[in-house]
Amino acid sequence: MKLARDMALWAVWGPFKRLLWLLPATWGLRLARLLGRVYYHVAGGKRRGMEEAARLILGNNTPPETVRGLVRQAAVNFVCNDVEVLLFPTLTPARTQAITRLEGQEHLDAALAAGHGVILAFGHFGANQMIMPAIGHRGYRMCQLSAPAWVLNERLPEARSALVRRTREMRWAHEASLPVQHINIFGNLKEAFACLKRGEVLGVAVDGGGGERKLPATFLGRRALFSIGAAGLAMRTGAPLVPCAMLRDPATGINTLRIRPALRLEESPRKDKDTAVLERNLQRLISILEEDVLQRPDHYLYFLAFRLHMALKEDPLFLDA
Repeated sequence: MKLARDMALWAVWGPFKRLLWLLPATWGLRLARLLGRVYYHVAGGKRRGMEEAARLILGNNTPPETVRGLVRQAAVNFVCNDVEVLLFPTLTPARTQAITRLEGQEHLDAALAAGHGVILAFGHFGANQMIMPAIGHRGYRMCQLSAPAWVLNERLPEARSALVRRTREMRWAHEASLPVQHINIFGNLKEAFACLKRGEVLGVAVDGGGGERKLPATFLGRRALFSIGAAGLAMRTGAPLVPCAMLRDPATGINTLRIRPALRLEESPRKDKDTAVLERNLQRLISILEEDVLQRPDHYLYFLAFRLHMALKEDPLFLDA
């Protein structure tokens, strides 16, 4: 079974990738949606993990057919997301605009006009990695707090073959081809402050496992631990905090980046050292993520299942039971 899985992975990152590069990007998404329907039937443990995540979001009394429908769409979304990563080195402004739309660009422009840079905050929701080309290929200068894909080689609970480890290195090379400056979230964050000082866009995920300082927030009716990340940076620097999310059209596979107005944050003379104020600001941000998840739970099932899986590695539990 492992050999077959590894050979399939080799095919994806070898001949299949080369085929995708020859096709119009929209054709690649059509093919991805078809493969996603196949993936749903062979996903096995990952499908069961997403079913658990669906019940965690919607409740244990959710009808089984509702759970199956959400997981089926989540499987399609997952394959579309991965196909887009395969396409990263081929993306140009024209190809990017063929597979992404922008809604609320005026909110980003208004926040940038203040001259302090912008913290573009998002969850691991939908095709969150497509935010980078959607912004960078539209002419904005962007930095991204990132965890290199090869970090999973050390952090995942299970051992994987040399081929799987190699594909994670290739994934990182694809991400590095995007028109953004990556800043390793596990390293020195001095460049993140420099990015904002230059008046650029800084992308920050609000629900990742990185970050040493975490605070509780109410999320999906439970207590959850989140890195202070975006909220802390905004309080410390005065940069506007602009939430956004990628929403995939289930009929076409096209993503729309929805950018919201900058959050009105509570201020404190102690800035991010004021834990009470920081916690309230963090809750404002997480409530927006929660709204998105409840609107499109299929966009969050794969990531939530992944976080539950990572708890096997003794990672901090993301959500209380």
